[in-house]
Amino acid sequence: MFRSLILLFVTLLAVPATAQEVYRFGNDAYMAGDNVTLSGDAVDDVFIIGNTVVISAPVEGSAHAGGRSVSISVPVGQNLYAAGMNVNVAGSVGGDAQLAGDTVLIGNAVGGDLRVAAQRVEINGPVGDSALVAAGNIMLTDVIAGDASFAVDDISFGDNARIEGKLFLYADDPDAIAIPAYVIPAERIERHSADEFDANADPDGGATLDRSSYGWGAWLGDKITSILILTALASLIAAVSPAFLLALRLRTLETPVRALWMGFLTISALAGSLFLFALTGFGILLIPASIVLAVLLGIAGYVIGTYLLGVGVLSAVNRPLPETLTERAIAAFVGAVAITVLAMIPFIGWFATLAIAVTGAGALIIRWFAPGFYTEVR
Repeated sequence: MFRSLILLFVTLLAVPATAQEVYRFGNDAYMAGDNVTLSGDAVDDVFIIGNTVVISAPVEGSAHAGGRSVSISVPVGQNLYAAGMNVNVAGSVGGDAQLAGDTVLIGNAVGGDLRVAAQRVEINGPVGDSALVAAGNIMLTDVIAGDASFAVDDISFGDNARIEGKLFLYADDPDAIAIPAYVIPAERIERHSADEFDANADPDGGATLDRSSYGWGAWLGDKITSILILTALASLIAAVSPAFLLALRLRTLETPVRALWMGFLTISALAGSLFLFALTGFGILLIPASIVLAVLLGIAGYVIGTYLLGVGVLSAVNRPLPETLTERAIAAFVGAVAITVLAMIPFIGWFATLAIAVTGAGALIIRWFAPGFYTEVR
């Protein structure tokens, strides 16, 4: 089934974008094109992508928009997800708003949480809950009802700006950023250096890294855990499909460059299909599946590449190829340790780890489909 899906998606890459730009189903709107405008009667949910995107029809549910320029001039009943070079939200948002771009302008109320990543952000409407903003420049002119977490270089405030909860401020020099007392009292401000921000930390603490609980012991524990998990996954594959993995291993060790090239091509094709699917209009429905396939192929490639690395290391020290389950588990463990150590090398470690994962993905594709260039099929 997985093999059939990959063939389907790669085949669709050759389909021209001839479908209509607007597709409506179940009171939802799916739109794609160059300059795209949603107008007319209200819709439930909207999924829209293009160069210039304008939403001018009321959205009763959630809105998902992406493009170079994105403008929302009408109310969104539930959540808003938008990304673009310029994002302008002039309508109110009933739920949460998650926005990303170079310049993000918010000119109306956000009923729930606000999350923004941009170079320049203006918040000119009230925020009903918390605000998490990372930007070079922030301007706040209205009220944030909950806590605020700002990672910023420069910030300015209007006369009506207020933060009713706590302010967690992250900057290269947090003490140099002045916060007027009418915005928030000094006792409710926590200032941190920029490198103390941790998106995985407790959000109630402003997502601040707790260095006291993360020392060498915790770091070493994380590395050991990742090695054991990777070893278990690779050993499981070796136990379930030993013949498949043997053939894959022999082919890859013979032609590692070809495996790297095929992995790069396949993952690039799956990632590049997002744009083509968007152009077909109805193909927007297939974008999540394409993303899932690319992620699964990457994960599988990483695990398989780790095992192949372990076999290669053992072969380099004149150990025989693993034949028993115990020997395969040892190869998986050696590969997991090797790739973990490799990833810690500055500059080149990340690229080497990526190359191993892509090679593993390519080995999988070669084993399944046996693609080739300038070959004769008999």
